[in-house]
Amino acid sequence: MTELATALCRGPDLGTGQTAPDLVHLLPLGEIRGRDGRRFVLGNPEGVVSASLSQGLDLVIDYEHQGDDPARRGRGPVPAAGWIKDLVLKTSGIWGRVVWTERARNMIANREYRYLSPVLTHRPNGEVVRLKGASLVHRPNLELTALSSQEDTMTEDLARVAEALGLAPDAGIDATLARIDALGGDPDPSKYVPIKAVNELLAERNTRTATMSAREAEIKVTAAMDAGYLTPAMRDWAVALCHQNPESFDAFMSSAAPTYAHLFTSPALNAAVPRSPSRDPLTLAIADQLGLAPDALDG
Repeated sequence: MTELATALCRGPDLGTGQTAPDLVHLLPLGEIRGRDGRRFVLGNPEGVVSASLSQGLDLVIDYEHQGDDPARRGRGPVPAAGWIKDLVLKTSGIWGRVVWTERARNMIANREYRYLSPVLTHRPNGEVVRLKGASLVHRPNLELTALSSQEDTMTEDLARVAEALGLAPDAGIDATLARIDALGGDPDPSKYVPIKAVNELLAERNTRTATMSAREAEIKVTAAMDAGYLTPAMRDWAVALCHQNPESFDAFMSSAAPTYAHLFTSPALNAAVPRSPSRDPLTLAIADQLGLAPDALDG
């Protein structure tokens, strides 16, 4: 197995005056590719966490991998920047809980260091086996979450929202909310329609459609009665069927016969529409009710 110090963490800069995060991103899951072309794989994160903590010691964070350079170790003290007290497995990879030294915390807050690099052990095929620690570095190799806490990320997001609203990035939450409230005023009537007006329009359309459908059902049923296809006792049933399911009513009429024609007379029909053996009584009755010539229903 090979020990490798590989720089990582490339993301949002840690702004001046911000504090160092207590939780840092050390390794992502799956395949890891460095900017220098090297490839690693974190396929067993649970095993890596277990192996890394097996000795019961805190994992050291130093500066610029001094602890992994024999020549630099031999020239004098190699101070720690912090200590990884525990490892946490998340969906984004392995994270470490860090206790920083006062010096390192101040250097991160002043942006003297912005990136973190893990020291790890891996197999020849690139499979990560164990984390040994990490280093504060200037030139990262892998892309992970930068040295910024959740609060820092929220501050950056707020600044982006403020800029999108035409405010200065440091406008603050109160000014940003005030601008959002101001945008919630009366909309441009040329671009937006009030939802109340839309609902009223839809309700009116549905009512008008239902009224037209009911009127058409009444006309068709009346015509069928005048032609002798229905009796007065069948009227309510026929209107309901024609209104709710016109196809079923039409199918019923196509299979029915004018059995009750002798019970009805339609003077208007007899006067306005000449009888023709080539036309069925129902067609003539419908044409009469609509005030149309029989030929208008052809086709």
